[in-house]
Amino acid sequence: MKRAAPFSSLCAAILLAALLAGCGYHLSGMSGKMPGGITALSIPVFSNATGKPDIEAALTAAFTKELATTVQVSENADAVLQGVIKSYDLQSVSYSKDDVNQEYRLTLIMSLKMTKKDGTVLWDDDKVTDYWDFAVNSSDITATKEAENEAFKKIAKDTARLVKERMMEKF
Repeated sequence: MKRAAPFSSLCAAILLAALLAGCGYHLSGMSGKMPGGITALSIPVFSNATGKPDIEAALTAAFTKELATTVQVSENADAVLQGVIKSYDLQSVSYSKDDVNQEYRLTLIMSLKMTKKDGTVLWDDDKVTDYWDFAVNSSDITATKEAENEAFKKIAKDTARLVKERMMEKF
């Protein structure tokens, strides 16, 4: 029985050491730094290579707002994030029993590249893709268009956040 106390103390010490050492888990995007250790980033308006007009400013604004939580966003920065919106695609994803469209999927594909002023590529992804499904209101076209606009805003915000996390995780 006298050996139980040292064994318990040893187990407690091992447990304490393991807890203090940590297991390496952390919140995504909360560790690390931006690629190349940059602290300032220029984000010009993304190019729009799609047939959908007037989406580049809103998408650029979502990225600017998200990245401004991590770096200073300014024109005179040590790096630039350039983007090209390659695809804006609406596909029907569900139908009623009468073959009437009930839901659309909006898919956005873009190319993003972060470079230093000297042209060194710090991060790039040629196929950043995100989508969002939204309901169709077959009796109100305006409501469907509003739902599409909300889906686009959701994609813009979510994609900006995910891209920032990937940059900071060097993924």
